[in-house]
Amino acid sequence: MVVMNTEQIIQALKNKYDDGGYQYAFLTQVGNATGYACSRWADVIVMNLWESRGYEIIGFEIKASRSDWLRELKNPAKADPIYQYCDSWYLVVGDVNIVHFGELPLGWGLMVPHTKKSLKIAVPAKRRENPKPIDKYFLAAILRRAVQQIVPERVLQREYQKGYADGKQDGKESSKNEIEFFKKRYHTLKQKIEDFEKASGVDIDDWEHGADKIGEAVKIVLSGKYMEELKNLEFLKKRAIMVAEEIDRILREHKKEV
Repeated sequence: MVVMNTEQIIQALKNKYDDGGYQYAFLTQVGNATGYACSRWADVIVMNLWESRGYEIIGFEIKASRSDWLRELKNPAKADPIYQYCDSWYLVVGDVNIVHFGELPLGWGLMVPHTKKSLKIAVPAKRRENPKPIDKYFLAAILRRAVQQIVPERVLQREYQKGYADGKQDGKESSKNEIEFFKKRYHTLKQKIEDFEKASGVDIDDWEHGADKIGEAVKIVLSGKYMEELKNLEFLKKRAIMVAEEIDRILREHKKEV
């Protein structure tokens, strides 16, 4: 069983009727008048904008709980200040168990949840034959809500320009920060190279063996392999001395024999 809260019910009504003004005008919280003359609000008012549909006005009363509906049921005539202008009127509930059999006022329709995003008509509303023509009081209330809900084009343009300017400024700041970062990185690396050249006595740009050979030499030193090479050289040196001494001995003995 699908259950909806008030916000979900309003969104489901928007999904059904709010088409950007192509066929319907969709307004929430519409009073029967403005200022102190206002005594009642409809949760949602929808008006069909096509002559072929008779410019039908539909009012919606939303109830998301049984207790809320029972309070309304004590005086359903409270809806009359706006219901009188409507061609039809619907009670929209968030749970099929909110309204019991025989509780729906005469002529009212009933909508219940179908899915989490849609509603279905459980009881069709009876279309009224002669609703009260819209007077200046109700017209003022409708226009007020329309102005409050619809963002003027100049506001959109102003927000667009502000967003563009903010984005441009953010881009400049971001680029400036990146430039500063890479400048610091460059100077740090430059100083490290200079320190290396000074300590090693090697000019990287002029060294004939290339930077890769410098890297290999540094790697050998840092890994300790150069110690092995030194030991090998010392061993070879000792062997060479021993061979030279042996050659000298042989020559001396040969001279004696002669």
